[in-house]
Amino acid sequence: MKNLLITGGSQGIGKATALEAAKKGMFIGINYNSNDKAAEETLSEVKELDGEGVILKCDVSNHSAVKDMFENFVDTAGSLDGVFNNAGTTGPVSRIHELDPKDFKSLIDTNVIGAFNVAQESSKIMIKQKKGNIVNMTSIAADIGGAGELVHYAMSKGAVDSLTYGMAKELGVYGIRVNAVAPGLIATDIHAKAGDALRVERLMPSVPLGRVGLAREVADTVMWLLSEKSSYVCGTIVRISGGR
Repeated sequence: MKNLLITGGSQGIGKATALEAAKKGMFIGINYNSNDKAAEETLSEVKELDGEGVILKCDVSNHSAVKDMFENFVDTAGSLDGVFNNAGTTGPVSRIHELDPKDFKSLIDTNVIGAFNVAQESSKIMIKQKKGNIVNMTSIAADIGGAGELVHYAMSKGAVDSLTYGMAKELGVYGIRVNAVAPGLIATDIHAKAGDALRVERLMPSVPLGRVGLAREVADTVMWLLSEKSSYVCGTIVRISGGR
């Protein structure tokens, strides 16, 4: 694999994956929505690791912008070998009856519509190439439900699970593999952004391995799914949750 596009690639698990890809000398498309500084810092770190890349500012919920982003990436890189469909948000920590409808719509726009937009444009390019590899970002929340705090987020990731299974069956005939990673409790700033900076500490007892996961550990799994080492893995959701 030579050319990899990562949505939500400037922070957290997306950034960790960009850095792992850089170590393998890949050309990386670093998509982000608003934080220019974080994207520039990620590209700088990629180059320090002997990788190359390009910054791609785009709101994944905007279909025409996503289409333009993919066209720009292919024009620059020459091909689209892999996509990590990672951009997402938890929305605010809230019980279901207290969630603001505006926050719910924003969540769905990014996590469901955005994930579909990226999947659709990836598919169009890869079908023409008759090759490619897509890894979607879901969460164990889709299985455990997120009760009391993130039911809305869990619901959105359930949609990504269905997207993964359907894409794998539909695109496999073109030589395109589609899988997903489902992290559990991972040490990133996503918890603070959701309004609960102590969430990791609070939920730690629920993890059988007794520790929080690292963004790099998720990135390593993404890179394995993108590699030939997983060449017969398709339609699979890999849990990275420490047993939770």
